[in-house]
Amino acid sequence: METRPASAKQVSTALGRGAAFQALALAFAYPSTDVVTRLEARWSALLNSPHSWPADLRHASQQINRLLLHVDSETLESEHIRLFGPAARCPLHETAYGDAGRLLGRPATLADIAGFYLAFDLRPSSDNSHPEDHLGLELEFMSLLAVKEAYAIAEGWQEALDTTRTAQQRFIQDHLGTWTDAFTEQLRQCQAHPFYLVMGESLGALVHAEITRLQASPVPVGGPVGDPLMGGDSLQCPYASGNQEE
Repeated sequence: METRPASAKQVSTALGRGAAFQALALAFAYPSTDVVTRLEARWSALLNSPHSWPADLRHASQQINRLLLHVDSETLESEHIRLFGPAARCPLHETAYGDAGRLLGRPATLADIAGFYLAFDLRPSSDNSHPEDHLGLELEFMSLLAVKEAYAIAEGWQEALDTTRTAQQRFIQDHLGTWTDAFTEQLRQCQAHPFYLVMGESLGALVHAEITRLQASPVPVGGPVGDPLMGGDSLQCPYASGNQEE
């Protein structure tokens, strides 16, 4: 089936969004030398892509490229442990943010997120130790949905396209869009390294662009709940292993 020019542009745009979400998932993984090298390639590709990114996202991407040229992996490793490690100042989990009522609803929140993943046959790698609400997993899920959207457009599958777009809208509204502002604010409060501050800005810009595109209405939650059990985080993003396809 030949893809019409308008559809081809939609396919390219959806794939670009998928690449951006995947690059952000990698950005918050433990910054080994290999991960930093892959980040350099991915952010350079995003910056040089023909997509019309929101101005704030393009500006942040330019800053990221400059930072990656001068930062060393040891500095980022130390900062990653300080921010996201076992005594995390900036937890990488959705249910670590919000009020006490949100905390009491953690099992239900995790179950709801898992339902989204299973509906699209997305399962964490066998060595994954992260809960369903880990930022890396949520970003990988949005990346997968964007790729599925592109495929549905290319094949002319309207029902699959509607299903995928509905899932994106609901996931942004019920999950990812509710806590990214609190997360990025926490990065600022913790005086994070400029690399992570700019990554937070990129995350916020992309999520807010998606909220607008999908006409979602997420209800923002507050900062970390302060429960030490919620702060723990191991050091390796489940989708940042060396065998991940580029």
